[in-house]
Amino acid sequence: MIRTLLVSTAVLVSLSAGETAVPAPNSAIFAPRVTPAAASIPPSPSMAPGVRIWPDPKFTHWPVVVYREELRNVAFALPVKRSGATGTIGWAGQEPMPFTLPTNADSISGLLSLPADLGVHQAQVALNKGSFPISLCVADAREAWPLARLENGYPVDAQGMAVVLQDRRRGSREERVWSALDAGGVRPTGRAVLVGDPLEALGSKVWDGIDANARVALDERFPHHAVLVALANILAEGSGELSQRFPRTIVWCPGNQALHGGAWSEEEERVLGLVRTRCERLGITPRLVLALPPLPVDEHLQLKATERRDLLMRSANRLGWIVVDLKRSAGVPEDANRVAPQVFTTYPLAEAQTRMRAAINDALK
Repeated sequence: MIRTLLVSTAVLVSLSAGETAVPAPNSAIFAPRVTPAAASIPPSPSMAPGVRIWPDPKFTHWPVVVYREELRNVAFALPVKRSGATGTIGWAGQEPMPFTLPTNADSISGLLSLPADLGVHQAQVALNKGSFPISLCVADAREAWPLARLENGYPVDAQGMAVVLQDRRRGSREERVWSALDAGGVRPTGRAVLVGDPLEALGSKVWDGIDANARVALDERFPHHAVLVALANILAEGSGELSQRFPRTIVWCPGNQALHGGAWSEEEERVLGLVRTRCERLGITPRLVLALPPLPVDEHLQLKATERRDLLMRSANRLGWIVVDLKRSAGVPEDANRVAPQVFTTYPLAEAQTRMRAAINDALK
C-alpha cells in the first residue's frame, strides 16, 4: 500500500511538471481522464431561414398542331414575387399587355395570341425593373419536327423551347397546292414501326411477338403528344438510300389513356394529317395504319370513347390510313377484360389480346 501510493504520487507530480515518467514494473498509475470532444450537431431545419426558389415566367399550354389560318392562344404563368407589383407582357415588336400581381397567390396565368408566322417568337415580361424573355417556335410541319421531349405533357425542342407545328387544313386550296408540290413518292422497305400504347394487361402486351420496331410513347394526359415526339425521330432527315432508311409501315395505337386522364380533345385526330404531310415532303408513301383502341370497361367512359373512335375513323378514311378496329377483335369489354368476377384489367387480355395481336400483324403484311 505505501509503495504504491508513493509511486503514484511521483507519477502525478511528474505529469503536472510536464515531464514524461516511466513507471516501475507492477506499479499502479492513476492517469487523468480525457473527455472526448462533443460532436457538432447541425441546426434544425425549422430554425434555418428558408430560401424561396421562384420559377421564371414560362409558357404552360400551347396548341401543338395548328392550321395556318387559325387564331389560337398560348398560356403563360408568372410568379408573384411581390404582391401589387405591376408589369407588362407581349411579343417583341408588339404593344405589351399590362398586368398587376395579386395578393395571396404564388403565380398568375394569362393568354397571348399565337403568332401566325413561322420561326422563333419571343415574348418579353417586364417585372420588378427586370426583363424576362420567353420563347416559342412555330415550325413548318412539312420539315423535320424539332421535338425532343415532353415537359408537363407538351413538346419542346432540345433547349426546352415550346414548339408548335403548323400544318395545312386538308381540303383547302392551300392543301391542294402543297399536295401537288409534294406529289409522288416510293414505299420504303425499312422495318415496320409500332408507336403509341402497347395495350398491356397483366404484364402481357398486344405488341409482344410482332416483328416491328416498337416505340412505346405514353403520357398520362396527352399521349398523342408523346407519339409526335417519337415520330419526329422516326421521320427525321438522314443519310442513305431513301427507300431503306424509313419504315415500310407505321402503326399508331392511340390506346385509351387520353380518356382515363380526362384530357382527350378532338385535336388528337390532327396527328393523322400531320404524319401524311411529313411523309409527302420526304417523298415516301409508307402504309399508315390506325389501330382503333377497344372500348374501355368503364361504363362512364364508353360514350366519349365511341365519339372519339368515330372521329378518328372518319379522319383516317379521309386521309388514306388503314383502320384496324381492335374493338371488333377484342369483343365486349366486360368479357375481354375480365380477370375474375367484378375484377377487370384496363385492356383486354388472354384470347382477346391474341386476336388483337393477329389483327395488327395482318396489317403489317
